[in-house]
Parts: sequence; C-alpha cells; structure tokens
Amino acid sequence: MSIYSPYVGSRPFDAADETIFHGRADEAAALSKLWRDHRLTILHGPAGVGKTSLLRAGVLPKLGEDPGARVLPLGRLAFPADFPLAALDLNPFTFALLSSWYPDEPPARISGSSIRDLLDRRSRGGHDAVPIPVLAAMDQADLLFPGTDQRSSQRSRHRRRFVEELVKATDELANLHLLIAVRTENLQELTRLLIRAGLPEAASVATFSLEAFRPAAARQAVTGPLNDTDHPLVASDRHLVAELAGGAAAIDPALLQVVCGRLWADFPRGNRGPIKFLPTVVDQVLADHCLQALATVAGEHGQLPRVLTAWFRHVFGWQNPAGVEEGNGATHDLPNAIVRALEDVGLLRADHDAGLRRYRLRHPRLRAVVRCLDPSAADAIRHSRPRLAAAEAAATAGELKLAWHRATAVVDEPIADERLRAAAECLLGTIAYDEGRLELAAEHYESAAKAFAALGDTEHVGMLLAAVGRLKIGNGTTEAVNRLRAALTQLPSDLFVKTALAHALWYADRTQAAIALLDDALSQDGGTAEALRLRGELLADLNKAEPALRDLDRVNYEDRPSSRAAWALAKTREGAGSEAATAELELVDDAGDSGPALLRVARVLELRGDAHTAADLAQRAVRARRPPLPRHLRKEAERLMFERLG
Repeated sequence: MSIYSPYVGSRPFDAADETIFHGRADEAAALSKLWRDHRLTILHGPAGVGKTSLLRAGVLPKLGEDPGARVLPLGRLAFPADFPLAALDLNPFTFALLSSWYPDEPPARISGSSIRDLLDRRSRGGHDAVPIPVLAAMDQADLLFPGTDQRSSQRSRHRRRFVEELVKATDELANLHLLIAVRTENLQELTRLLIRAGLPEAASVATFSLEAFRPAAARQAVTGPLNDTDHPLVASDRHLVAELAGGAAAIDPALLQVVCGRLWADFPRGNRGPIKFLPTVVDQVLADHCLQALATVAGEHGQLPRVLTAWFRHVFGWQNPAGVEEGNGATHDLPNAIVRALEDVGLLRADHDAGLRRYRLRHPRLRAVVRCLDPSAADAIRHSRPRLAAAEAAATAGELKLAWHRATAVVDEPIADERLRAAAECLLGTIAYDEGRLELAAEHYESAAKAFAALGDTEHVGMLLAAVGRLKIGNGTTEAVNRLRAALTQLPSDLFVKTALAHALWYADRTQAAIALLDDALSQDGGTAEALRLRGELLADLNKAEPALRDLDRVNYEDRPSSRAAWALAKTREGAGSEAATAELELVDDAGDSGPALLRVARVLELRGDAHTAADLAQRAVRARRPPLPRHLRKEAERLMFERLG
C-alpha cells in the first residue's frame, strides 16, 4: 500500500501537486484570464487562504501549456540564503526576484540588470524579434512591509527603488503582464507604493480577491484527491465540511488540508463507512495543530511553549467581536513580532480597521479548541524541523534576530541536508554583514565556502571567497589582495573572484592593475555587469568620462549610490551638468555612509562651483565606513576640504 498522502497538510501546494489540487478550478480560470488581459493584476487574500497554492498548482501549470506566451517561474522576494550579500553591492529585492524568474541566469549578470532590461532581453529571440507576452508573478509582496521595529533607511531605499523598477518595467514593456500576490491587509499600502513609484492613479489595475472555501468547493478539495479510493473520508466529506465550517459560511483551506492529512494517516483505507465521533476527532486534530504551531513559534522566539499557549488561550479563547488591537511594540504584553509570527503559522488573521491592526482567530471553528488548550501539553511537543525558507523570509523582512535564530537552527539540525547547511552558514554571514559585524560575517562565509567545496560546488565557492576578500579590505588591503590572489589561483576563471580582486587592488592604490584585471574579466564575458560597473566607476575617478559612461550605461546602476555618483561625475566632466545636477540632489541623501559615493558627489559640486558643500561632503567621505574611502582618494577629499579654508 502506498504511504503517499493526497493532502499537503500545512505546506502550500506546489507545481508537482497539480493532480491533487481541487476546489479552485473557477478561481484558477478567472485569475488566468484576468492576468492575460491586464498589464498589472493584484491577487490578494488573508494570510494562508491559498494564494501561493493557487498560483503554483492551479494557474501556472495551465498557462504554461500556452505556446503563445512565456510564463516565468513564480517569483519570490526572499533573498536567497546561498548568495553572500557582501560579494556585491546590490538591491536584495531586485536580485531575489530576478534570480527566481531566471534561475539559469548567472548571478554576476543578474546583479547588474534592472527588472525592465532583463525581462526585455530574455523575452526576445534576437534584436529584431517581436517579443511574445510574458506572464510574470511575484509572490509574498508582504515581505516589503516589515514591522515598525524593523525599518531602516537602507531597506526603505531598496524598497523604493525596487518598486520603481517594477513600475518602469510594467510601463515600458508592452508584452509584460505582471501579477503581484499580497495579503489583503497590505493591499492599500502596496497600492500607495506603486502610485508613489509612478503608477498613474487612473491606471487599469485588475484586482482578484481570493476567499475561503464555500461548502461545495471544500467538498471537492476533500474528495477530489481521493480518486475513488475506499477511504472513509469519501463517506465523511459533507459531515467534515460542516464540522470545519463551525456555523460559518466559509471553510479555511489550510485547516481543511491539515485535518484531511491527519485523517488520511489515522484512518486506514478499506473502510467505506463514515468516520465515527468526527467532531471529537476534528477537535483533537485542530488542538494538536495549534499546540504544534505555538511550540514552533515559542522555540523560534525564545519563549516557553506553555507560557505562549496560556497567553494565546487567554487572549483568543473567548469571543471578542472587535478583535485584539495591536499595541505599540507589544499586544497584551506579548511582543508584536511574536503575534505576527502566530499569523504566519496560521493561527491568527490580521485586519486593518480605521488605521488600526486587529487580530482575530484564523477561523471561528478554532475558538472552542483554543479555549480548551492545555498549556503544559505544549512543552512536550517538539517543534517542527527548521526551514531555511523561513530564515530567508525573516532576513528579507529585516527581522535579523529571528533570521539568525532560524538559520542557526538549520546549521545545528542533526539530519540537515549538507547543501542546506552550507546555505544557512552563508545566510548567517549575510546577516552578520547586514548588522555591521564584518569579522563574524567573514567567518561564516569561510565556513560556507568549505561546505560548498566539499560538495564540489565551485560557483558558490567563488562567490563566497570573493565576499571574504571584500570584507578583509577593512583589515588592510594587503590581506585582502593576498586572499583573493589565492582564491584566483584555485578558481582562475571565476568572474566573482576577478572582480573582487580588482576591487581590492583599487583600494590598494593599484587602479591601473585593477582596470587591467577588469578588462581581462570582460574579455571572458563582456556582459559581466559587476566588472562593467566597477570599471566605469574607476574610469570616472580618472576623469575618463567617455569610456566611463560607455560602461555605466550598459548596466543598471540606479540602486548603487557609488555608481550613480560616478555617472554624475562623468556626465559633468562631459559637459552635461544640468542632467547630472538632478541626480546629485537625490545622491546626497542616498550616499549614506559610502565614502566613494560621497567623494564623487563632492567632486560634481566642485565642478559646478559649490565649493562649500563639496568640502562638507568630502569631510563626510573621509569619515564614512560603509564602505570606507580608499586611502589614495583621501588625498582628493582633503584637497576639497582645505581648498575651502584657503
């Protein structure tokens, strides 16, 4: 007898689950048509209603059969754990989305591509070919909206630039049909972001609301996957659906899958009669589901499961029609990050009411179960195996402590897949880098490099060694150059290592040697965006405006303050000062703590006659630390500072 379950339980459906995905045929057909007919479509619904499942198992497989359109894999915003962010200065949202849409595209090319340019390039068979319709979907746009305690200026800048790129691609590519999936609670904020990024308020944007199951669809979801088997679920479908409705008009799809998966396992085939004592059985399954979810959240946030369970029972076990209002930092004395995690694991849903965020139980059927939960039982439950995807999502949302805990759990998992363990080590390095702990970041990247080397994965080894080399620049350029030369000996054709070594040579005041190495990398692959970008910056510093612009105009530099500043400097040198002036106003804010970016903007201002502001920015450049100003450029910064005094 096969032990394969026709129900997916608490995980989303995937493309491989198409044959067992039932109850959403009407929604799949309607959403497919809406997506094909509109340039921008927004799919929304509450957390866990099945947006990802509908796209993966219901919509994408059907549309993929159409030879008249190109359907991309489902896009994701979670930054991939196995990519060392320190290796390249990039927008993590753009990189994550393009990497998921085009998994065969080399990372070195993706890192310098805009959404618009890569979509345009990949949708054509040649320069003169007519592009066919491209259907691209982006799931979990909610990762753009962190909690109030995870906001940062850099993350906000990345988010703004990313959404601007999305709007630009939608506006300029007539063959692009973009679908964005988001929780209903974030729909208004997403719309505001799109409008601020340039989407006209009167734009024709289609919206599709995904709701919970109605009884007929729920019965299809129960019996459809059984394929006329003799399991007692066949005879219990109506009773089960009514029981899960709990007097409400709708049935939660995720809870239905959890219960059916458990009933499939607990009640053997061969009995065509209905399941006896079904209400009691369902209560027990839902109670176990709640305790499992609570134990998992407690473990991830350093809470005692029994304490969290007692809090949950007290706050949500009794009727509260208005819901529970989220407080400032905490809700009923529990940190908001943990309350939101309870939404992510499917116990709560969030609504916005008059600007307030309110929590309610995910479904009324849970109330009687929650009221009877035994807090002491939660301590006995071993929480679920750690998932790397959950760590990626937390890191993308800026919840770095939670991401660190989740990634560490993957590394420490006794039976973890070695590739997953290596990726988790890489993610720990990226989190440390994001927090400014550069030595710790290098240690984790080196551990990840050893793990990937043991797997024979030289591409990841090259990226990680390049990241370590860049991080070592802070300890002195000699160590960084030596590390990267050794890496290039191991991987003589690796473009990541070559570009990182060129960067280190530039910091060591060997600009011509850096440019020669970049020339070599580009002779190997002329489309290597990072090599083009860095060479363009160095040429701009050397006042070689024309070749600098030739390089920079071939890559996407909009989210790179240092490259945008180099472009503004080259444009000003070329005589297009007015065009550069518009860019410099934004750059003063965006440059942040980047020494090279600040110095280049200062040079632009000096050329335009504003010596006073140029000197102030030069002083900021000398003090900058992320990244610091190369030592040989400090002389130029000091010249600007002292000329004002003289």
